[in-house]
Amino acid sequence: MSGFDPIMAQSFNSKRMVSQFYEGLLALDTDLETLKPALATEWKEVSSTEYEFTLREGVKFHNGETLTVEDVVFSLKRITDPNQHSPYSSLYNFETIEAVGPNTVKITLDRPQASLLHLLAQPWSAGIVDESWMQGKDKDVLKTQANGTGPFKLQSFQEGSLISTVRFDGYWDSERPYLDRVDYRLMADESTRQQALSSGAVDMVQVRLPRNATALGDRGMKVGDGFNLTYWVGLDVSQGPLANDKVRQAISLGLDRKQLIEIGSQGTGELAYTVPPADPLGAPASEDTPFYKHDPERAKQLLAESGVTNVKLKLAIQSENQQSLPTAQLMSEQLKKIGVDLQVQQVPFATLVSNLLSGNWQADMIQLNAALNADASQYLALWFAKGIPSTKVDDQKLWDMMENAISTTDGIEARRTMYKEITDYIATNVYQIVPYASPSQFEVWSPKVQGYQADASGTRLFLKYAWMG
Repeated sequence: MSGFDPIMAQSFNSKRMVSQFYEGLLALDTDLETLKPALATEWKEVSSTEYEFTLREGVKFHNGETLTVEDVVFSLKRITDPNQHSPYSSLYNFETIEAVGPNTVKITLDRPQASLLHLLAQPWSAGIVDESWMQGKDKDVLKTQANGTGPFKLQSFQEGSLISTVRFDGYWDSERPYLDRVDYRLMADESTRQQALSSGAVDMVQVRLPRNATALGDRGMKVGDGFNLTYWVGLDVSQGPLANDKVRQAISLGLDRKQLIEIGSQGTGELAYTVPPADPLGAPASEDTPFYKHDPERAKQLLAESGVTNVKLKLAIQSENQQSLPTAQLMSEQLKKIGVDLQVQQVPFATLVSNLLSGNWQADMIQLNAALNADASQYLALWFAKGIPSTKVDDQKLWDMMENAISTTDGIEARRTMYKEITDYIATNVYQIVPYASPSQFEVWSPKVQGYQADASGTRLFLKYAWMG
């Protein structure tokens, strides 16, 4: 887990906890598209680069301090502060953030940004913190302590075993949350989680395998929708064999994506681009997508044309997610048939993300699963944003396309078309391998849990509406 600091929360588990402890100026409705008031009751677009937010009065932090306009200014500036090294910094086009009244914040952008409001609605990255409480706390302390305005507050933290949270009685939405206490227990083994839910030892679990979700549903448990999220394989195209475009093309053609879907995802997957098909701006790929159709003979020919011999590559996957291993192993077997030696290495998630963000990948490829984000720009920024260490491409055309998709004011259909063009361009250049998209997790809960709705981000954004029946 990457900790409780909102601007550093990267892992699923961190995002889930941050979503209980912290809030943004805005909130996402259950469709994850519609915006609702949160810490701001009103907002207006003064111009394409200027926004004003009116803060909710009387909001309290978990330590009893009152939310101020200065806290909001401080929190938003932290996101892009180069000393913080937030993985979300490249998503924002802030020019200035200032208080223009006792309860009004003005954000000025250096260029239009269609994604801004949705980004400000996610608790991770845009969660508002207490400036005075933050002072003097180093990064390690902020990993295990929290002081937000959210519906639940941290009671105790036992690393690797238990996180206890309790209802925040000072929450601004006085009717919520309904639950008095929520304990999060670490159960790494999926069968253990299933048994614990079936026995009543726990009330809600996450399962990764579709057959397990189905089995629990057959036993009367509630199962949330399995949203198809992308199985990413990022490529270091800056050096080594992958710097050669024909080697990359050969690898993509050497993969039998139909077999990967059938075996790796247990038949639940679909062809996909970098942006997940489940995203409002996403779209499914097809065999007509450049270099997606399995063609081992053409792959061997391209390898021969590349002039690169004895191609040996290392693929790093997260050790905690055993669901990703069969796909990686099958990819290795498939590529061996065209003369590519792909070695799969399991790495702890925290190390994997640290290597990615630092730019010191220590592998030719890194595999991650996409979570559904507030805006499609986030998927691309992680791998391709200009000027950040994790980016291994040097392509001004791609950067211009990404910038145009962020800054356009022509509406969602125009943005959807732009992201389709971008992801086609990434596929054409094989800057990333996407074997498929499939449900990477399922929320399953006891029928005793009433009023809960699983969300496509997997972060339990709507837990505050649940109660025990």
